[in-house]
Order: sequence, then C-alpha cells, then structure tokens
Amino acid sequence: MRIYSITKTLAFPLIASAIIIFYVNYNTPFDDKGFIFIPVVLLVVLYVFNGPIDHWWMTKFPVKFDDKLDEWLTRFFKPYLEMDAETKTKFQHRMTLYIEGRLFQSVGSEMKDVPYDIKGMIAAHGVYMTLQQTDYLIGDTDRIYLYKHPFPTPEHQYLHNVEFNKEDGVIILSLEQMANAVLSPDQFYNIGYHAYAEAFLANTHVLMSVNTGADTWPALEVISGWSQADILGQIGLKDVALLPIHITLFFSFSDRYREVLPQQYEALYRIFHGNQAVA
Repeated sequence: MRIYSITKTLAFPLIASAIIIFYVNYNTPFDDKGFIFIPVVLLVVLYVFNGPIDHWWMTKFPVKFDDKLDEWLTRFFKPYLEMDAETKTKFQHRMTLYIEGRLFQSVGSEMKDVPYDIKGMIAAHGVYMTLQQTDYLIGDTDRIYLYKHPFPTPEHQYLHNVEFNKEDGVIILSLEQMANAVLSPDQFYNIGYHAYAEAFLANTHVLMSVNTGADTWPALEVISGWSQADILGQIGLKDVALLPIHITLFFSFSDRYREVLPQQYEALYRIFHGNQAVA
C-alpha cells in the first residue's frame, strides 16, 4: 500500500492515543491526564507542518503516477509527448509532488476543492517551465485559486483572467481562459504559463540581457497571430510587464518564437531548457 500523506497516517494513532488517555484517566488526578498533551502537541506539529512533511515523504517514497492524468497529458499537453523516458519520469514525479504540495481551491460563493485533473492541467505548466530548476515549487507560491470566469480582486477591481501576488504567494486564474488555452492553444492566450512566468521571475535573480521591450510588440503579434490589444485583453490587467508575455509565447509557440526572435529564444532556452539551474 502506498502512503500519499504520512501526516494523515500518523494522525490517526495520535488521535486514538489522546482519546484513550483521556478516558482511562477521566476520574484520576489532573497530573495523570497530563500525558494527553504529548499526542496533542504532536498533532499540532503535524497540522502546522503537514505540507513540508508530506512533501519530504513523497520525495523519499514516490507514488505511482495517476493513470488518468497520464492520459490527459498525452492528449492535451504537447511537451509531454516530446519527452524522453528519463525526462518523463522526472516530470511525473515532480507533478505528483507539486500537486500534493500546493493548495488548489475553487473560488465562488464558498471555497471548494479542485478536481485532480484540473490541478494537473494547471500544474503541468509550472512543472514543465521549471523542469531544469531545483526549485520546481517556485518559492513560496503555494496557493492557486480558480474562478470559473474573469474576476475582480482588491488589488485590481475590474475583470481580469490572471493575477500573481508575490506577497501572499498566490496565483489566481480564470478557469474558462485556462481551459480554452489548453484545448485551443492557437486561439487563446495561455494564462497558466503567464502566471508561472511571473512567479518564476519573482522568485529568481534572472537578469535578461536581451531586448524584451515595447519595440518587440510587432514580433509578438506575428508569433501569436494576435494583436497587442487582443493579448492584453485576454490577460485583462491594465499594467502588464512584457517579459512574462515573451516567456508565455516562448512556451506556447516555441518554433515560431525561435524563427521571429532568435536572440530572445536563445536567452530563454538557456534559462528554461539549459542544464544549469537559475539561482
């Protein structure tokens, strides 16, 4: 039997121990009941540090990759088909660790859990982007919130499709735009790559020595087939840095990006597909 969460597995005997100690010593002096604090304190430790503990456990004892997620990636995630066996094994292992180590929640009238395949659809972009990096969890970016449609937030009080908040370690996405980009990549801008690009840049010391300024907008329009207004409209934010857009199109339209912007392509390739990790 494979254990997915060592903290949950350890919690059951600790809860049982606390209950037994309480009932056995119910009518005894308080000093005898003091033993109950041992399992209670351990339970608190497991609760507070459940993420890091479970991540360590799954790193040491990998679980079998989800068959349905493997089928989904084969159908809809092109980079997965192009991986050799060794790279695919590494990708699968990191996918499992990432999904288990990050909180995914659906935002609406109340917070709800996110189906595993949806988690996988989103996680695949971040895991693939950082496949050559040591920090594939991307710093403290540990929560991914999903709205069904474009959404407003306190920081941006108008409808938009993607947002990254470094201070809170949060990625927020419109599931509608995300799903459309996966199913019809030539028609919709991939906000998954965009969000993870912002998170990656915020958690590394990447210095781009290549031009990704405003004068590259015509090239980006050629690469994507969309106008500047269309790209910005699909993102939905009023103030957007160009580098995350470059990174998004580098991953979404790799061949076209290389043809139109060869220098920028080489710089991004060294960072994301090279053998040296970015500090």
